[in-house]
Amino acid sequence: MKILAIRLARLGDVILLLPALGLLKAAFPNARLTFLTGHRCAAIAELCPHIDEVIAVNRVAMRDGSVVNAVGEMFKLVRDIRGRRFDLVVDFHSFRETNLLTWLSGAPVRLGLKRFKEPYLGFCFNQPPVLEDKSLHVAEMFQTVVEEVPQMEPSPGHRPPSSRGRGIVIPDHLRKWAGRVLPNEPHLALYVDAPVPERVWPPERFAEVADFAIEKLGAVVVVLSGKEGTRLADRLQEASRNRAQIYRFTDLTIPQLAALIGSSRLLVSNDTGPMHIGPAVAVRTLGLFSVGYPEHFRPIGSADQFLRANPIERIKVRDVIGAVDQMWTIADPDPRR
Repeated sequence: MKILAIRLARLGDVILLLPALGLLKAAFPNARLTFLTGHRCAAIAELCPHIDEVIAVNRVAMRDGSVVNAVGEMFKLVRDIRGRRFDLVVDFHSFRETNLLTWLSGAPVRLGLKRFKEPYLGFCFNQPPVLEDKSLHVAEMFQTVVEEVPQMEPSPGHRPPSSRGRGIVIPDHLRKWAGRVLPNEPHLALYVDAPVPERVWPPERFAEVADFAIEKLGAVVVVLSGKEGTRLADRLQEASRNRAQIYRFTDLTIPQLAALIGSSRLLVSNDTGPMHIGPAVAVRTLGLFSVGYPEHFRPIGSADQFLRANPIERIKVRDVIGAVDQMWTIADPDPRR
């Protein structure tokens, strides 16, 4: 059996989809599961043990490039998908183009998510649409879609979103790399970046958390951000009393980022895609929310926590330190177990 799952973006959504793909793979253990995603998310998908193959597409280039090139790339993609003769295609994204791609795949079974108040090309599918339920966590919504696959056994009653074990497995060479760049002591990872300023907790406040962790918990503090967030990491280090004991990384690949988070005892992160790496590698995670919706996007580990205030500056340092102190005490010192 050949299965194609489609989700083009975004990093956090793709990570939250991985437990559902685990359910799908468990139901059809002999199937070959292929995942079609955007090129920016392909690297994280390749770390998922449930996925046998990743097909990466540069949707942004197709959207913003010339019409001729876009049509040519789409034609090649459709020809590739049709040639693979999938038995089942599940559209977890449900844009018009993913609806059409599902239809053009020619798969005998075609199922899709129907997003709330968004266009849906019903003729592309031969299974009833799975209506998006805005009361559910995104991970739970994805699991609901999987449960509608023919021959799947639905879970009885309401169930909380679950990471269902490791959504991501860090390869040995990346574990060894993380071991070389960081000392062999318990790490607190701080992800200080976010795609919009409204989701950025002030780095000077992160610095107070870092100082507490270094001075009271004996932790090694690892400050993480994207390349665009370098100045945020700089500000944190400048505000800290323990600058020399802070390790900062601002230009990592996604697998390297996952390896550093995976080597940590605890992750504190703004509400952004990399926050979800923590639960996916079984690292306790504290999420800091403002304009986002934790009921939909909170970290899904059973012992994970979140704090929320809008504006985000209203999240108090003492509350974050209190959560870190409590979570650090009960966190597994070796998250790889």
